[in-house]
Amino acid sequence: MTKQKVAILVPAHNEAKVIDHTLKAIRQLSFAKHIYIVDDGSTDTTRKQALSYTKNVLTIKNRGKAEALNIAIEHFALTEKYNYILFMDADTLPQPDFLDYAMPIFAADKQCAVTCVVGRVEGYGLNWIEKYRQWEYQVSHFIYKEAQSFTKTVLVAPGCATVYRSSIFKELRIPKGTLTEDMDFTFILHRKGYFNMVFEEKCCVLTQDPRTIKDYVKQISRWYTGFWQNVAKHEIPWHGQKLDYEVTILALEGLYNGLLVMLLLVFFVPLALHKHLSILWYPFMFDLTVFFLPTLIWTAVKKKDISTFLFIPLFYVLRLLSSLIFLLSYFKANISKKENFNWSTNRYLLNRKE
Repeated sequence: MTKQKVAILVPAHNEAKVIDHTLKAIRQLSFAKHIYIVDDGSTDTTRKQALSYTKNVLTIKNRGKAEALNIAIEHFALTEKYNYILFMDADTLPQPDFLDYAMPIFAADKQCAVTCVVGRVEGYGLNWIEKYRQWEYQVSHFIYKEAQSFTKTVLVAPGCATVYRSSIFKELRIPKGTLTEDMDFTFILHRKGYFNMVFEEKCCVLTQDPRTIKDYVKQISRWYTGFWQNVAKHEIPWHGQKLDYEVTILALEGLYNGLLVMLLLVFFVPLALHKHLSILWYPFMFDLTVFFLPTLIWTAVKKKDISTFLFIPLFYVLRLLSSLIFLLSYFKANISKKENFNWSTNRYLLNRKE
């Protein structure tokens, strides 16, 4: 059997609002025969809509995202038919040139040492919460992810923007049991020695970000709890890999920020109100001028969106909230052992403005 190059696999559960837009974008990447959908027990019209784009639609009982991917890979024999597999979430729009930038990296890898090519995730930036997330993406991708790619310590190969060598899935399965299966799988790759993951910022996808505080808190609570679940599951930092050092540094940084927020709310704010507001003013100005404002200017220039500066006070609220949730998620991950199928993200109808 002669293998094709790239299979595109989309897991879906009740995605009727968005899956048409996603599959239209994916059709710009490949022919319908190379697009595969696994419908994980949807109760809406997801399956019917998917069938209008490709015949490769598998419907299963609700098993969760990780298991749905594993079942689809095996059912469609993707490791036998294809050299590479691209996972794509049902609310994600890949840019038309995504594979044009990803595949040359594999082609230049004569030793077949590259495990996967990791793409960049972008949001729409339609309201202040999404604009804040754009700033987060800018910092996390162009600072953290670039550095992690160079040092071979990528923490997350996102499940909506990563092209893998299909041979990986002859040996490994997408893991269950944590709230962040893509991070879990990335950690497994490191433990198995598949740590050569290349970040390519030109491989870009657009995804839906939370548009309300409630959805934002729900999403980052899941992400952060999943992070701590993976720290425990993969026994960070006791294996001595570079991954262990990178995760430990980021975990300590996050805990430090969370503790600072607790001290701020419990001690410094009451003290400042009682004594003098300068107790808060000087540390705030240091953070604003040294870190936050430069990266915000950078983001605004890249996005050509000066309206970002109007929301600086609200952005600080989200930063403080995120740090506090990261700290609280440490305790949540160690108390709750309940497995989550991870199909809880709200979807929004796309329109022409988006």
